[in-house]
Amino acid sequence: MAKVPVKKLDFLNLAPYVRYVQVYNSNEEYKVPPRVIYDHEIVFMLSGKFVHYLDGIRYEQQAGDVFFLRPHVKHSTNIIKGENISYYAVHFDLEYMGEQLDFSAIDVYANVDYQHIDYVPIEEELSERPVIELSEVMFPSLIQAREPLLYIQAFREMHDIFNEKLFGYHLFLRAHLLRILGYMVRDVTTPYGVRKEFSHRTEITEAIQYMYEHYKEELDFNNIPQAKYLSPNYFRSLFKEATGKTPLELLTFLRIEQAKSLMQEGKHSVGDICYSVGYQDIHYFSKLFKKMEGMSPKHYIDSLNVLKS
Repeated sequence: MAKVPVKKLDFLNLAPYVRYVQVYNSNEEYKVPPRVIYDHEIVFMLSGKFVHYLDGIRYEQQAGDVFFLRPHVKHSTNIIKGENISYYAVHFDLEYMGEQLDFSAIDVYANVDYQHIDYVPIEEELSERPVIELSEVMFPSLIQAREPLLYIQAFREMHDIFNEKLFGYHLFLRAHLLRILGYMVRDVTTPYGVRKEFSHRTEITEAIQYMYEHYKEELDFNNIPQAKYLSPNYFRSLFKEATGKTPLELLTFLRIEQAKSLMQEGKHSVGDICYSVGYQDIHYFSKLFKKMEGMSPKHYIDSLNVLKS
């Protein structure tokens, strides 16, 4: 299989397309032989235990666990014998790719006799389907749900909507999937967006907090207290790995968000806002603002005034 293109998508542009939702409940023999899927899948375990093998790594999923599968990754699944198996699953793309790249999950996944084959043949026409990944978080394959009831409620409602297929149902499917993805983000990251299992979680979290408290200042990232005992390149690498942003990108984000808050107050000039969030050059500030928000500070303020009138 040729290497497929990968597109990164941030939270602001996330608009998932739900392809298929199912609930499974049985005490019969169950297996998924080696295969790949062509979209993302989330499996939420209600009862029983699964043993997944993903790229040769063994994962044991039990009730309350979330299993996250990416496209084009070889995997297989078996049950622990004697277990009653019950789970929800959803197949989806992180954005709609268009009719030409869409496919039927019933034909590709559901109508396969997994119990009587040793492997699932590759669907050649789907083998080079593009991959879309989130830029701001990398989900681990196995996640322990902090509040399983929230997942169960979202999956139950999503499953009902998928079966009824009333007018506008794709909007509601998207809304419920966004809820589930939000729960997953919360379960795997700190409030500052650092992965909870990250080995330098404490140092990076403290560095982010320092940036929140000192964003107005001219920061030298090499002199942030938490970075003093790390080489500059290593600190930047750790920071990027943990947050998906470089220190400068996060600082810029914090400053622009604060600038927007000040603009919403309606009593500050662009120049005053520029200086109050840490920039000395109003032209540079305006350029950054337009790059991030798609409009100049003046046009942003004008748009707020229109909404208020």
